[in-house]
Amino acid sequence: MSRRLAAALGFGLAFAASSATAETLVFEPSTKRVEITSNFSGTTLTVYGTVERDAATIGRGGDYEVAVMLVGPERAAVTRRKERLLGIWVNRDSRTYHAPAFYAVATTRPIAEMAAAATLKTAQVGLDGLILPEVVPGGVEVLAGTVSFRDAYLRLRRREGLYAEYPGAVRRLGQNLWSVTLPIPAEVPVGDYKVRTVLFADGAPLAEQVSHVEVVKSGFEQEVAELAGVHSWIYGLICVGVSLLTGWLGGVLFRRD
Repeated sequence: MSRRLAAALGFGLAFAASSATAETLVFEPSTKRVEITSNFSGTTLTVYGTVERDAATIGRGGDYEVAVMLVGPERAAVTRRKERLLGIWVNRDSRTYHAPAFYAVATTRPIAEMAAAATLKTAQVGLDGLILPEVVPGGVEVLAGTVSFRDAYLRLRRREGLYAEYPGAVRRLGQNLWSVTLPIPAEVPVGDYKVRTVLFADGAPLAEQVSHVEVVKSGFEQEVAELAGVHSWIYGLICVGVSLLTGWLGGVLFRRD
């Protein structure tokens, strides 16, 4: 059994053990489809939710804590380290991660105060606990990885605006009602996204729910992308034709008689 599978099973068992608490998360994102057009400069995704309780729910000493995550499609990402060689900076060591292309998390309070670090890592809440499987020679994935490369990868993604944390951004609208607005930057990759919500109480995860949001190109950009992907030979002919036409027009306009 891989360590990734073991972690997933551990999280599932944690929820199963807490099923007797009878809390249920119910939420809905403001949209299920984000369209990227030529003038797209970013947008936001608002999520509304509630915690439902029944007669079997036990009493809680404190408030519920909620973590809402928008997680992009998983992709391979290479992080390289530059070193000086004969006075020239060159790429030397590298690490390849299988990681989400986008990760944003908003919580009701500072993430480290919601639960123990091990619990947050099992629940995949927060960048410190985010598991980034690292590919090593032979194709084996490890969960620990190299700390310096992992930190560099997270720092680059945060600088690009593709990884972000928003502690305290989840607003309480009532005793069991909450909402949050997550920024989506202009550089967001296209693909299928998950909206994950995890409910905590007394430092333990109680429930998790997942919804899906699609980020797609639309308009002329989408038509060009589909043409290049589905009918690549037609796309190639069009590109060659446009190049020839541009060259001919340039020759006519700048010709010296």
